[in-house]
Amino acid sequence: MISGLLLTGLGCRSRSEPKPATVSPEISIADCMSDLDLNKLDKALQLCNQVVDAHGDKPAALADRSLLLTLMGKTDQACADVTQALALLSKGSRTADPMVVHELKVRHKSCKQRDTILGNG
Repeated sequence: MISGLLLTGLGCRSRSEPKPATVSPEISIADCMSDLDLNKLDKALQLCNQVVDAHGDKPAALADRSLLLTLMGKTDQACADVTQALALLSKGSRTADPMVVHELKVRHKSCKQRDTILGNG
């Protein structure tokens, strides 16, 4: 299951979103996973939190952080990000990146399956 998340999240990183003019130019959505060092996940999470603070209205920012949280074993927080990102997608009027939508759907299924196994769903 985690290998699928990794492949979905890291294997297809061709997407990029333009920076809105209202957001600080210092940080972009892509910064969350740039220079990812699996030995320094806490540092990566700090950067992802900054990205979400700056771009929290973008499902891609939450999708990236959910992957990082999954890698850290923080599954409840990762699933919360997935839920929030899907909510943004459902109320968004513009077309979302199909890869982001796919990633979120896969992770959502994983979260639901986990909840069912744990008796929470």
